[in-house]
Amino acid sequence: MILTIGDTVRFLDEQGQAVVKGFAQKGMVIIEDSEGFEYPVEAKKLVKVENPAAEHKAYRRAEEDVREQLVRNNSGSAIKKIDKDFKLKYKNQESQNVIVKGEFMEIDLHIHELLDDETGLDPAEKRNIQMRHFDRMMRIAEEKKIPRVIFIHGVGEGVLRSMIRKSLADFYPNASFHDADFRMYGQGATEVRIHRQHR
Repeated sequence: MILTIGDTVRFLDEQGQAVVKGFAQKGMVIIEDSEGFEYPVEAKKLVKVENPAAEHKAYRRAEEDVREQLVRNNSGSAIKKIDKDFKLKYKNQESQNVIVKGEFMEIDLHIHELLDDETGLDPAEKRNIQMRHFDRMMRIAEEKKIPRVIFIHGVGEGVLRSMIRKSLADFYPNASFHDADFRMYGQGATEVRIHRQHR
């Protein structure tokens, strides 16, 4: 399969489409996903969409059918229940996936740590929940004057890691970040330093 810049591609191992933006080292393609994030993906994990317009139309039709079925079968209760469970579970900052260790917080953002039931959620919806929790924990750390926060996001394709780092760069001017201790977390965590603002 030969890809060129501007091609529309589909992921082999997850839902969604992206656009080819460039090429990195051998076998890696820089793509922009539907949420506007750019990151590298192995070319072998992508499939070129030959007729994007026709496929998009078919995809939207299928997506509407699935959503109609969900509403018909559950009256929307499944999504409402997931949202309610999330809010209840994280009403308290001492929730089970947040560990406060002296001067830093360790927060696990894996979706199975945030939700008891993730049935019916697509990858974008899962990432939205993870990012909501990330923002909430950053606010708590700032309020409690906790100088270090470690977010465990896993490795995967690096999408959540990129989203976290973009959010930090765009919305948290008093924070710096880098890879967390490799010996403890491998490549699956980001350490954030929150700097006190002097008045």
